[in-house]
Amino acid sequence: MKIKNQILSFVAILAVALATFSCSTDEPKEVTPLKSIVEIAKADPANFSILVDALKKTGLETTLTSAGSYTVFAPTNAAFIAAGYTSTRINNWIVPANNTDIATLRLILQNHVVGIGTNSVDLLAAGYTRTFASVRVPSSGTTSVNLNVFVNTVGTDVLVNGGVANGGAKVTTANIVASNGFVHVVDGVILLPTIVSHIKANPNLSSLLTVVSSTPQASVLTTLNGATAAAPITVYAPDNGAFTAATATGGYLVGKTDAQVTTILRYHLENGNRTSSSATSFTASTATADVSVATLFTNNRFTILLGTVKIKDIVGTTNATIKVTNIQGTNGVIQVIDKVLQPFL
Repeated sequence: MKIKNQILSFVAILAVALATFSCSTDEPKEVTPLKSIVEIAKADPANFSILVDALKKTGLETTLTSAGSYTVFAPTNAAFIAAGYTSTRINNWIVPANNTDIATLRLILQNHVVGIGTNSVDLLAAGYTRTFASVRVPSSGTTSVNLNVFVNTVGTDVLVNGGVANGGAKVTTANIVASNGFVHVVDGVILLPTIVSHIKANPNLSSLLTVVSSTPQASVLTTLNGATAAAPITVYAPDNGAFTAATATGGYLVGKTDAQVTTILRYHLENGNRTSSSATSFTASTATADVSVATLFTNNRFTILLGTVKIKDIVGTTNATIKVTNIQGTNGVIQVIDKVLQPFL
């Protein structure tokens, strides 16, 4: 009888323990919901009060509060102040008296937003990414094109468009997860890129930058800097590998005079904003023939082969491949190619 009572007591204790465990595990755990991108900014006024005011004034607050998937490069207050923006200045703008200022700031802010939530690793892998900033190039056109940002690493730094010195920024805090995407804190306001600032930002175009920045090629750099939205330029930009091959023993550029190099560089430029129709074809889907491109070297054209991303120069000895397409700036577009094209000199 004693053993029976002990067994019953053990069963009763076990039942209570199991009931207690069951109750504790059944209790709902409190989950803290993620903040939206705007809520994250509002929660840190010491760093982002100017950004919050800018988003509100330009009408972007609603977009970045709403459900969706966005990536935002978020300039700090110090970054905005360095760029000449303060909350007082922004909040004093009155529509329509200051509608131009507001529209400009809206476009700059849109250049900080990517239309898909993307962490820093994926941004680095992509290299170039299209932003929300949309402009008409040429300005007389009827359709708009989206600007690009370029993300890469220099040492341990993650840079956007080459960093502050090039009108870009450095990521100081990456991958803040929001309910509607990612926030990457940056130390500069990312200005709208030009074709020259795009060339400066990309280390794989450093050879081209060195050449066009040299004293003998000052006129070419002036041409690039002089391009505008009204009169844009398309740059067929040889990458570093192209210049290495062209300057190696027996290479095409060996022995060329400064004047000849100027001519060769101008052969890589076209008036207008020519973009590819896809990643595998530079000609329009409706095209029925190769495209003859008039370059800034008078009477020297090259040919974009139908249904490809291949270029045949006028000499006919070089078939270059367009490796990176449609790097869009405010005053033109860059197509990166893997060879230096050869005109008749």
